[in-house]
Amino acid sequence: MHTLQEWQQWYQSANVTGFEEPLLEAWDNRLAAQNVYFDSGVARHIDHGHATDEKNVAFLRMDQGLAKPVIEKAVAAFIRDGSWPALTHREHLHLIVRIRLARKVVAAIRHGTPQGMVIKSLMPDLGNREHAIQWFLMDLWNLGGKAFLAAMARDLLGKRTESFSDEKLSARAGQRVSNLT
Repeated sequence: MHTLQEWQQWYQSANVTGFEEPLLEAWDNRLAAQNVYFDSGVARHIDHGHATDEKNVAFLRMDQGLAKPVIEKAVAAFIRDGSWPALTHREHLHLIVRIRLARKVVAAIRHGTPQGMVIKSLMPDLGNREHAIQWFLMDLWNLGGKAFLAAMARDLLGKRTESFSDEKLSARAGQRVSNLT
């Protein structure tokens, strides 16, 4: 099995939708609810809705090493107490991005992608609340958080470049129309 197509055939034949599927769906729903909670925390701090922009992604990329102990302490408190400690705007942003990564991984596992299947092999017992939260919000981040933020930055840069190109084309088209009249 050397080609991606061969691997995909094997993954499709593997039992992807076993007993874990309802648990994955339940955890995806929990993560989505936590994301809404953290988004509202960001909105409270900045008086408007949260938007992922280049400034936030750049901040998160630079700050992730400094924030790691604080975020891990907050996650540990959540695991222990069942509620989040008071969080700052910065901590809300870090947790939002960690949840996005976790939800992306859950989607990859549920869809049986090769990356998802590799990560699935590392997945703990999702029936154990503490282990699942630890895995979704800390372990996955340690595995791929830097790469995830880098991909977000590339996506935002690509969108900005596309937007800039579209604006230039629109301006050129407008100039041509004005030259014709």
